[in-house]
Amino acid sequence: MFFHNNTLLIIFIVGVIATFIGFGLRDRNPGIILLGLGFLVTLYAVVRKAAELFG
Repeated sequence: MFFHNNTLLIIFIVGVIATFIGFGLRDRNPGIILLGLGFLVTLYAVVRKAAELFG
């Protein structure tokens, strides 16, 4: 198992931070890109943990 709990937690935190920074800069193109990437990274961490936990 490559992704342990600490790694997923760090990925989740980085995604949330990127989402907050992107939300603050949402009137510019890099802000929108950062908002989308942060959302995708956060969603990836949640789905990965749910797949590990339930299936």
